[in-house]
Amino acid sequence: MRQGAASLLLVAGLAASAGTVAATTDASAFAMPGNRDCAECPEMVVVPAGRFMMGSASTEPGHDINEAPRHEVVFARPFAIGKYEVTFDEWDACVADGGCTAVPDEGWGRGRRPVLYVNFEMAVGYTRWLSDKTGQPYRLPSEAQWEYAARGGTTTPWFWGEDANRACEFGNVGDDALRVERPEWPLHDCNDGYARTTAPVGHFKPNGFGLHDTAGNAWEWVEDCYNPGYEGAPGDGSAWLSGDCVRRVVRGGGWYNKPETVRSAQRYAGDDPARQNNTLGFRVVRLLP
Repeated sequence: MRQGAASLLLVAGLAASAGTVAATTDASAFAMPGNRDCAECPEMVVVPAGRFMMGSASTEPGHDINEAPRHEVVFARPFAIGKYEVTFDEWDACVADGGCTAVPDEGWGRGRRPVLYVNFEMAVGYTRWLSDKTGQPYRLPSEAQWEYAARGGTTTPWFWGEDANRACEFGNVGDDALRVERPEWPLHDCNDGYARTTAPVGHFKPNGFGLHDTAGNAWEWVEDCYNPGYEGAPGDGSAWLSGDCVRRVVRGGGWYNKPETVRSAQRYAGDDPARQNNTLGFRVVRLLP
């Protein structure tokens, strides 16, 4: 991976190694070891304050006009984001407590696989339950928070670099195993070991901030309404809550997606907030004191 210092300037004192930038850890902000607020709560990663260029240039493979114009976003304070996508174990704890509705697993298994069949309002409901349970402010990531965290300190199309076919080291994506079933699809020339199913979270290598599965596995809901470009987008990392709020943004791609679709800048062009299927999940953000 390479890091573009001109495009990404993080606060002084952060460690940089092999082209990645380490996230900070502030265990005192959390009630339990592992950056958790309860035994059933998601494990969190504290992402440092800093700035980055959001979106993609027209020369980037797979660039879409809705990823333009590239613009600077500044995070004045660190924030915590899920190390993994929310799992069935975590969702089922909410179900058992009466805060969430049970969802199917497609026969792929539950446990530490990312929860599926969760629509936007259900994902928001989980964050409310988590906030009520812990007394801490949880919510869905803003689109800017998601991309900043997903890039992990890099400016390349994929957080691991410019070679799309290294994807199978870092995520569950559309690959050679899926090509057997879908030979007509433009897929990655590698094999991640999962043909038509999600993978347990954390199975693949993390990005430079220590987050897993920001490319592939399950698409992830973010808080923002859909806008067809970044003209007028917030520059402080907050969610963009005006525009087409009948549609909400999902990021990151899924287990079946081609290289262009699992880029850090890629945005799905708005999704029906009521949609539930075997490709939709989410991760959470927690504000810090």
